[in-house]
Amino acid sequence: MKPLLKPCLLLVLALAPAGFSEARAAEAVYQVTQTGIPVVEITAQFETRPDGYWMRSVSRAVGIGRLFAQHEIRSEVEGAWHAEGVAPQRYQAEGNWRGDARRTVLLYREGMPQPLDMEPPEGTTNEPVPLPARRGTIDMLSAFALMSRMVTQTGRCDVAGPIFDGRRRLDWSSRTIGAAQLTHAGQQVETLQCGLESRLIAGVRHGDDRTRATQPRQAMAWLAKVDQRLPPIPVRVEFPSTIFGTMRMELRRIK
Repeated sequence: MKPLLKPCLLLVLALAPAGFSEARAAEAVYQVTQTGIPVVEITAQFETRPDGYWMRSVSRAVGIGRLFAQHEIRSEVEGAWHAEGVAPQRYQAEGNWRGDARRTVLLYREGMPQPLDMEPPEGTTNEPVPLPARRGTIDMLSAFALMSRMVTQTGRCDVAGPIFDGRRRLDWSSRTIGAAQLTHAGQQVETLQCGLESRLIAGVRHGDDRTRATQPRQAMAWLAKVDQRLPPIPVRVEFPSTIFGTMRMELRRIK
């Protein structure tokens, strides 16, 4: 996956379901723009139980985005809440990227993600991630579920941890910056501003420059409670484009 879209596919999934029941599950639609031009639409769905959570997202290129990053990727996770955080049980991502089929299915056993199905096969597109580096990791969706749960419980977004998506091992963190006023849907809303960072640790894509690939990637997110069914969720996320300008992801509607 090109670096241009990695941040937005990660950050949209901060729409974690902590705090509402399965009967009140919600769907949020985001639009990603580059210098004001729509390039990606992301739809996320959520359900939760007292003992666990389920999330699904669909990301697809729109408009001019189809010219340089045609894709449709569906991601899904089911997991449990633990006193120390989250415990994913099954993670799946599948779809196509520039016409190539992609599929990853991970099952979790005693803190170790185990690949059940990989297309292309492991090691084909990325350098293999050593087994010790995978232990104790969680998937991207669960990481942002954890962040949102932290915001709900403490009003802050200070959280960090290791992520493994079947091909790449990353370190990920979120830090509290503070309260901020933001215009959303024509109204001023009170938001929690959070700084985000991810860094690739292992699983560099074959052919990529290692130094560039492992540089930390920064982003800024603003979270707010905009629906009674949901905890505070991102209403805006901004991050530098790898080509030019700034990319912005904004919440468009909730169903």
